[in-house]
Amino acid sequence: MNNLIKGIFIWLAIFGFLVIVFSFAEKPIQRELQTGVETPFSTFVELVKEGKIKEVTIKGDELIAVTKDGQIVKTVAPKGYNEIYDELLQKDVKVRVEPQSDNMWLRTLLGWLPILLFIGLWFLMLRGLGTGGGGASRAFSFGKSRAKIYINEKPQVTFKDVAGIDEVKEEVKEIIDFLKNPEKYKKLGGRPPKGILLYGEPGVGKTLLAKAIAGEANVPFISVSGSDFVEMFVGVGAARVRDLFETAKKHAPCIIFIDELDALGRARGAGIPGGGNEEREQTLNQLLVEMDGFDSSSGIVVIGATNRPDILDKALLRPGRFDRQIFVPKPDIKGRYEILKVHAKNKKLAPDVDLWVVAKATPGFTGADLENLLNEAALLAARKNKDAITMEEIEEAIDRVMIGLERKGIVITEKEKKKIALHELGHAMMTLMSENAEPLHKVTIIPRGMALGVTQQLPISDKHLYDRKELLDRILVMLGGRAAEEVFYGKDGITTGAENDLQRATDLAYRMVSLWGMSEKIGPVSVGRISNPFLGGGVEKIEISPELAREIDNEVQKILTELYEKAKRILEENKEAVLKVAEKLVEKETLTCKEVVQILESYGVEIKNRCREEDELKKEIEEKEKRQREEEKREETPKDGEEENSVNKLLSKLKIRGNRGEN
Repeated sequence: MNNLIKGIFIWLAIFGFLVIVFSFAEKPIQRELQTGVETPFSTFVELVKEGKIKEVTIKGDELIAVTKDGQIVKTVAPKGYNEIYDELLQKDVKVRVEPQSDNMWLRTLLGWLPILLFIGLWFLMLRGLGTGGGGASRAFSFGKSRAKIYINEKPQVTFKDVAGIDEVKEEVKEIIDFLKNPEKYKKLGGRPPKGILLYGEPGVGKTLLAKAIAGEANVPFISVSGSDFVEMFVGVGAARVRDLFETAKKHAPCIIFIDELDALGRARGAGIPGGGNEEREQTLNQLLVEMDGFDSSSGIVVIGATNRPDILDKALLRPGRFDRQIFVPKPDIKGRYEILKVHAKNKKLAPDVDLWVVAKATPGFTGADLENLLNEAALLAARKNKDAITMEEIEEAIDRVMIGLERKGIVITEKEKKKIALHELGHAMMTLMSENAEPLHKVTIIPRGMALGVTQQLPISDKHLYDRKELLDRILVMLGGRAAEEVFYGKDGITTGAENDLQRATDLAYRMVSLWGMSEKIGPVSVGRISNPFLGGGVEKIEISPELAREIDNEVQKILTELYEKAKRILEENKEAVLKVAEKLVEKETLTCKEVVQILESYGVEIKNRCREEDELKKEIEEKEKRQREEEKREETPKDGEEENSVNKLLSKLKIRGNRGEN
């Protein structure tokens, strides 16, 4: 677009230059006469009668005269007064008639201006479309596919670069085997899936996995985005789909990877009575036809990736098109540990860095998040001029990614600091006094992002199911901050800082009652469903009676009120100890779990949920890695029989070469 604007200005400048040149391209006499003295017409008539005029140039109504003494005078003759011309002829004045001063070239250029501008703009628009392969203009090649084809430069990514999704890798290994050895499947009459749909949350590694499949199979990789098919002109998208599959047939066996498939494969006519976008639907129809038409035995495998499988057209997901749909989940704690090891290969880590602790401290992180985390830590270490990344930079990077940047410029009074400290210690106390809560990691009152303080918990392992006790303890921890404000400052001293805590606690309580059937009074009734636009989603309430809605509200209010009162009782019983921890927190700004527990235990507080540093799961992973290394070692070492066969084969080859006279 910038080049287009630049080109327009260049053309306008050229046109303006031509106008200026032609406007001054007049005869020298004309430019010279422009300097004459304006004279009244009556004075000019007297000069003519007295015989003082030598010559006159007539340009329309304008008279430019040269007197006998060399002066130049100008005047304008009144319309219809022709006697002056007879008078000039009678006095033997030399009369010359010239066209008016407007330039013929200028008039011609101005007349052609609209046509020239139109031609120039059209030419620049064609150039703005860029050039295709071999320098050919793409102005008339809208129907060509915009796919990137990697033939000689195949993806260098392999399964060694993909971690945390072992089950998914096992699922796609047969695709790689087929691309390497298709005859093996043809003998048995089997065919591989025509299409594989990878779906999962953003950042879990769908694109990376597709590249790894191509890298392992060592076949051409044709990559295209679903939005590349969407065009303003009807029929262009369908033409691009045809061209894509024609290109794939020329390079078979190969992999076609369509990223963001939902941009192309959204359900036809969804939510629009009478139909939807004609161009997009034509493009989708063409994709369906092409996937039905090509023979999978030719070695073409289509891989699609999306975050929104719920909105895809059902025709795309039937057998014969995207036969296999594979969910790529977020990595669990073991997966995060493996991913961190992959991304740490090219990072210089200090001896104090424990990737297991990092994996444990990053629940819910995807592979992309973990890669970004280590990169942030590397940038922080470089900023501090360190030779290696230490655990300090990694913990700071975790805080930056999860909470936000540290707000060093904000000014907080000592009174506000103590209030923030007590609020955060309210959360920390509920964590330490609840058996089913996730263990406490640290408490800080350093402002980050939108938070003025943070109480960080460190889960032992990823959880996939929560029972009622665990959910109630989670709500208790959320309400601990507001409860601490009321216990230490009274009802008039509560602040706005608990807004997010109350929102999350209320939402969780509503889910327990209306979605998961965890209310004794209402029973096992679910009156909502989880919407899943990006595999996260919220709760969509369905139509229910006003009476049931009122009962749900009352039950939610009861849960929140009871837990809030419980939090206040715990804080009242340990008021002196909490105040002592608050003083230490205001002084140091950050306290670890051990430091908090040490002060509380000195006041005789009985801790129910102690700090956790190590757990059995880490040992299991270490043992699993050890077994894998041993298995790899055994596979590399040939057995006795195999070793003997390999020696015999080598001797046979040497014998044959010797008979042929080869060295």
